[in-house]
Parts: sequence; structure tokens; C-alpha cells
Amino acid sequence: MAVVLISGCTASFCSNNDRANILYTYEKGISIYEDNSTEGADVFTGNETLKRRVTYDNSPLLREVIADAVSKSINIPTDAYFVEIDQKILETALVSQYGASVDFVDINAEEANLALTSFGYLKFTGATEENNLFETWDAWTAEIRLSLGAEQVPNQDFTKLYKEKLNTTIANNRACIAINDGNYGKYGSDGNTEAFIEGKDWGFAWSKGPIEGLLVYPVAFLVDFFSNAFGMNGWGQIGAVALVTLIVRSLILLVTIKSTMGQQKMQALQPELAKIQQKYPNSNSNQAEKQRLAQEQMALYKRHKINPLGQILVLIVQFPVFIAVWGAMTGAAVLSSDAVLGLNLSAGLGTSILNIVDWPNFAGWWTAVVLFIMMGLAQFISMKLPQWMQKARTKNVKKLTKNPAQDKQAKQMKWFSNIMLVMIVVMGFSLPAAMGVYWFIGAIISVIQTLIMQTIMARSKK
Repeated sequence: MAVVLISGCTASFCSNNDRANILYTYEKGISIYEDNSTEGADVFTGNETLKRRVTYDNSPLLREVIADAVSKSINIPTDAYFVEIDQKILETALVSQYGASVDFVDINAEEANLALTSFGYLKFTGATEENNLFETWDAWTAEIRLSLGAEQVPNQDFTKLYKEKLNTTIANNRACIAINDGNYGKYGSDGNTEAFIEGKDWGFAWSKGPIEGLLVYPVAFLVDFFSNAFGMNGWGQIGAVALVTLIVRSLILLVTIKSTMGQQKMQALQPELAKIQQKYPNSNSNQAEKQRLAQEQMALYKRHKINPLGQILVLIVQFPVFIAVWGAMTGAAVLSSDAVLGLNLSAGLGTSILNIVDWPNFAGWWTAVVLFIMMGLAQFISMKLPQWMQKARTKNVKKLTKNPAQDKQAKQMKWFSNIMLVMIVVMGFSLPAAMGVYWFIGAIISVIQTLIMQTIMARSKK
């Protein structure tokens, strides 16, 4: 339930320009521009230097679309159509790069490829103020239909298949929260191409929603800021995630300090609670004993100024913060750049582990496995430590007789704890690697926090 809620609670920060930039890294057309190529054809009339060589090797994604269309008996557009689309985007990119007065006769391959790197995304941007994806592509296709004929351009079925394939390719890309404009990520068919991402401000974040403005953007901002401050290169991002985890957990503790202390007090009072429960062994079936047991427990809590319902406050605070951190770690563009021991921090931890086919040559596979194990062990220790400490405190409490109510409650708590642990591990498998780092460090902080508070409680009791 948490995974479903989280995935629907944080909006994507990717603008249509961001998506267009990412799309272009996957679908660059079929034209390769070179100087004085013996196999190439002229690109511009009068330009004897710049040549176009046609090959589908430049866009594996387009080959996939065509192969899928063939399998479904859908008419395939001709090479002439794709060349015309490439020609339009090249001319548009050159004008955007060098100005309207650019002389196409003097353009060489280096200048053409530089312009396409910066402005090739215009192939997929909107042609109107709404800036919807594929509007420009649709407009150019309509123009080419008039010049080449309807039989050479994409028909309705191919257009639908083409757009669905491209949209599916970038559907899960959410790493678009950046402080400044820049090239980020590992995209493209080679898995190593950066895409230009627009910088986002706090106003843009608030336009996405209150959670995004109040929590997601500030966390992503800190990750971006500290990553650059620590020098990037992967380890800088790890340091940023660690520091942001410490900041977030400290703020949660400040807000919930009273409830957190109440939790620790309840743990410290387990021997007293065990003695009370021993007085009423039939409380599971005897209503009178059950009522007296509840009265004595509440009297104990009141005497030590504990509100049992205060634990709910901790959960109420932690859950939206967790959603925000998930959104920030998924959306921070800086985490999609660089890698730590071969593992990209914005990549899904489970996805990297399941990439077992390439494990001998994929360093990131080993990193993902080790991170997952470390995260699971740290979570196990942080959740079990209070139970271990409680068991150590109550081991000297003599059981005068069997207490079904007490045994049932202990069994229920044990099952609940185990189920929660399994859920956390499963969720960790489905979340980005950066969240695995967050949970690992957070679990260590929880262990330290528990040990410190329990030490304080023990001394206070003495």
C-alpha cells in the first residue's frame, strides 16, 4: 500500500522540454553527418563539405519500433521520410545555435553535430504555446506528407506505435529536479548519454503541489547543493545523501522528541509492565481482570507522563517525510549523473540486482547486492534492538503462572515486527539505490539513537 501511495503522491518535475531532451538521446534519426564522406550524400545545396550518411545504427530505438511494426503488419515509412525529418531538425537546430542568418553552405560536420546536441530536442517539443510532446513532429510529418505522398510517411497505426514506444521508454525517468540548467543523467541507447535538464525553482515546485513545494524540493535542493560541494564523482553524491539523511532525521527527532522519549520510556518500563501483567493471568478471557490490567497500565503511564497514543505522532510525521525523501531521491537530477562502484544512485536497486545476466562484467550488480544486504541487516538490527533490550530487562521477572494474554500480545508484536521488516526490505528492493543509502544510514542513526536514549533512561531510573 505504501509503495502505491508513494508512487501517486509525488509529481514528476520533468517539463516537456526535459522529456524532449531525454527522448532525443534515444531517437536521433537515421542521419550521420560527416565531412567529405565518400559514402555520404549532400546535405545542403552548394555545400561540398558536409555529407549525410544514412544508417539505422544511429537509433536502435527506432529499429525496435520498425521491427515491432513489421511483426504487426503495419506500413513502414520510407527512408526518404526519415531523412526529411532529419533535415528539418538540422536546419532548426542550426538556426537556434547560430542565428537566423546562418549560411548553410559554410556548415561543417562539427558545427552540425554541436547544434544537434544542443537543440535536437526541438524535434519532440510542442509547436504551440501548450508545448505538448510530438506537436512539432506531427506538424513536420504533415508537411512531408504533402511533398512525398501519404504512402511514404507514418500512417495512424505507425504513429501510435512510435509515440507509445518513445513514451514508454522515458515513462519512469523522473530525475529532473536541478538547481541550475545543465546536462545530467545516463540516457540513450548506449546508457551513457547526458540530457539537458532545465533548472527548477521553488515556485515551480509549489505549482506541482504542497508536498513537492514544502518537502520534496528542499530535500532535492540539499542533495544537489551538497553533491556539488563534495565534488560529485559518485562519492560526492553518497556524502550528500548521508548528510541529508542526518539533517532529515534530526529534524524529525526535534519535531517528535516528546513522543520519541515516550516510546523509549515505554521500553524502559517493560519490566514494570511485565509485573502488572503477571498479576492478571486471565485478562484474556476475564473482563474484570482485563479492565483492572488496563487501569494499572494507564496509571503507570500517567505516573511517568507517557501518552501511549503519542507514538502515532511519530508515524504521522515520518510517513510524509518518507514520501518527500523518496520523491527527492528519485527526482534529483544530480543523482542520475556519475556512479559509485558502477552503480547509478537513481537506478532502481532491484532493477540493478535483477540485471544478473551481466553480473561478471557489471560492477554495479555487485554494488547493488552489497548495498541491499547492508540495508537489510541495518534495518533488521534497528527494529530488533528494542526487542532485544526489552527481553534483557524482563528476563529476571519471574512468571508466577501462565499468562495467555501476555503471551498472545508478545506473539502479535513479534509477528507485526517481522511483517514490517519484510515490507521494508521489499520496498527497498523497488526503490532507487539512493533510498537504499538513505535507509542504511537512517537505520544506523536509529540504532545510535536507541542506545543513547536507553542509556539516559537507565541512569535516570537509578
